[in-house]
Amino acid sequence: MRLPIEHGEFQLGYYSNSLDDKEHLTLHMGDIANGENVLVRVHSECLTGDTFGSRRCDCGEQLDHSLQLIAEEGRGLLIYLRQEGRGIGL
Repeated sequence: MRLPIEHGEFQLGYYSNSLDDKEHLTLHMGDIANGENVLVRVHSECLTGDTFGSRRCDCGEQLDHSLQLIAEEGRGLLIYLRQEGRGIGL
């Protein structure tokens, strides 16, 4: 599915993990299967940082910066793991 965001147009996908039955998300841009090196970010979900911009962590900043780098490169992959780290004590 096409997903236009601040940094450009990405493709949104998901996959199921048979170990925990969770659906994890992927965002990719460009041709990531052409055999060349590709930027990859594995990001653990952080509700407060990613969604609300919490200043108790830098998760949202890391996510945004990763998407910016992928957009600048014109190709790359973000794997968004649906496993809340909750490093801020929730």
